[in-house]
Amino acid sequence: MTTRDRLWRLAPPVFPERPAGQCCAWQGTLTPNQVRAAQAIQHAHTAGRGILVWAVTGAGKTEMTFPVVTAALAAGGLVAYASPRIDVCNELFPRIQTAFPTISTGLRHGREEQPYMGEQLIVCTTHQLLRFYHAFSLIIVDEVDAFPMHNSRLLHAAVAQALQPGTAPVYLTATPDAHLRHQLRRGQLAVAYLPRRFHGAPLPVPRLHWCRQHTLTTGFQPLQRLVRCHRSARRPVMLFVPTVPLLTALTVWLSSRFPAETVVSVHADDPERVAKVQAFRDGRITLLVTTTILERGVTIPHLQVIVWAADHEHFQTNALVQVAGRAGRAADDPWGRVDFFYHRYTLAIARARREIRQMNRRGGFR
Repeated sequence: MTTRDRLWRLAPPVFPERPAGQCCAWQGTLTPNQVRAAQAIQHAHTAGRGILVWAVTGAGKTEMTFPVVTAALAAGGLVAYASPRIDVCNELFPRIQTAFPTISTGLRHGREEQPYMGEQLIVCTTHQLLRFYHAFSLIIVDEVDAFPMHNSRLLHAAVAQALQPGTAPVYLTATPDAHLRHQLRRGQLAVAYLPRRFHGAPLPVPRLHWCRQHTLTTGFQPLQRLVRCHRSARRPVMLFVPTVPLLTALTVWLSSRFPAETVVSVHADDPERVAKVQAFRDGRITLLVTTTILERGVTIPHLQVIVWAADHEHFQTNALVQVAGRAGRAADDPWGRVDFFYHRYTLAIARARREIRQMNRRGGFR
């Protein structure tokens, strides 16, 4: 783009009002905690005030937003579910389509090149909001603290610019960053807490395994035994590592020791990332080695989680909490297991375990 180029601003489409019953087809039932959070969201939205929904991983945050989304759509508003992560958008989109089958919906991110086609409900990355100006009556930002939105003034400004005057965003996360916590302390955001998962079971607290420094790159027998235990129970395994070189090394190591398993690796620059994640969901991949790119936005039933080199600087507290939250999300199997392998017991590991225990206590567990 140069100074000779012109930018055109088009008025957003106008949608008719309709009965709320014609918008949402979701037949589920919210728990009492979810109902209270949903009411808080609606109250804040009606008042034009921003709200943070601070809910544990697997709490059912998306379903809690359905009442306010239904009200906005029924009033003829344009609505966006936005997230900094493409994987979160890809996970959300089919769920939103199913919940709102009579509403025109669209998916927009850097790997979806189709332009905005006038849909009333879009799921998009936060970067896509830069294309809109005072268009949305409601924007819900899922995983608001995730990279690249974390500490990004540009993307926070994009959300504010895309909203209609007098409205404010709904933020969803299990791990609010320092900026969001500062806004809470100053009373700039309302807050709704949800410290319990929708199925009522506690968050899995990571188990710790100390190992020698050199084994972090050459393989370790306790890891082999743990993976064998999970796979003997026919449970999928997601193994998180901090760097791409370590990802490559461990993928080769695991493939040699588990030749009967389908061992695949994935990282941020992998062009087949979406296809590999879908294959993992479908059960065609049984052991997935990944970087923190999949710390959010991926829900796999019966998943068991392992973090290798959990003491690496790439694994900060929020990342470890989110990674641990991938396990135990299924209502019929809420007792997932999380294991951290480390050499140095870091502050991030200690804080992650403490935050998980604190949320469990707040949810009524000892």
